[in-house]
Amino acid sequence: MRFFKQRVFVLLISAPAIGHAQIQPGQWEAVVTIHSIDMPGAPPQVAAMMKGKTTRQSYCITAEEAKRGPQEMLKQQPSCRFGKYVMAQGTIATEMTCLQNGETMAVRASGSYTPTSFNVTSSATMTGRMSMRMTSTSTGKRIGACSK
Repeated sequence: MRFFKQRVFVLLISAPAIGHAQIQPGQWEAVVTIHSIDMPGAPPQVAAMMKGKTTRQSYCITAEEAKRGPQEMLKQQPSCRFGKYVMAQGTIATEMTCLQNGETMAVRASGSYTPTSFNVTSSATMTGRMSMRMTSTSTGKRIGACSK
């Protein structure tokens, strides 16, 4: 379950940058760095452990997925909805909300992309049983053909 949540989080933060028919299919690597985090009620060391943390993930985007775009990929997580989605002329701006297990995650992202890279700054707010606010950056690049 933790891996699923981490994978969904990385996808939420970086997927807006994986453009609709404007990117090249292949193996991609995304790097997400958390810059600030506020978790009211949590022990301070929990937030301290997360601040500055970098997560690296590699994933394959098939030609079919590249044609469908990130909004279709995120429909695999049926609780996520885009309130705003603009991706044109190298610029990205999105707002997305996901509901899961009584919690709501709202993510705003903006940045830039090319057919083989992206750079996005995001802010996320979680409400529900646990509240949290954080900011992060995501960078990604195509690193070659999909590995088998």
